[in-house]
Amino acid sequence: MSGLTATGGTAALAALLDNRDRFGKLLDKDFAAATGLLVRKLMNAGGQTCDDMIALRDAVGTEIFETELKKLSAHQARLLARRLDKAVDDFEVSTAGAAVAHIRKVMAGKPTVTETAPASDTPDDTPPTDDDTPKNSYFGRKSFRTGN
Repeated sequence: MSGLTATGGTAALAALLDNRDRFGKLLDKDFAAATGLLVRKLMNAGGQTCDDMIALRDAVGTEIFETELKKLSAHQARLLARRLDKAVDDFEVSTAGAAVAHIRKVMAGKPTVTETAPASDTPDDTPPTDDDTPKNSYFGRKSFRTGN
């Protein structure tokens, strides 16, 4: 298989598809599995954009796309979520399920960045008072040894 060129692999797959009546042992589930491998390869490939993922989902169908999306490891899902949304917080994609949910949200076009509260017009330039400063600012070996 390593000796096949890019066009050779494509031609071999096209030959299998063209001669489905001759190779009756290959069922739709076999072609779905092969498609799943290619979809997962594209999900893990660098440089994918949200438009690429939407086009991929439309090309292979939602069922195969969602199946392969759920099969991604936590690391792979996190990388894909970060590729699709560069500003995503690490906490939002900390698990595989959270990363997959974020990917779905980005692909649906829903806003992903939470709005921050508007800053007040008056800056908080008041100097700290004596009540705000810590009593013992030294936090070194002595603190751990004595429990203070």
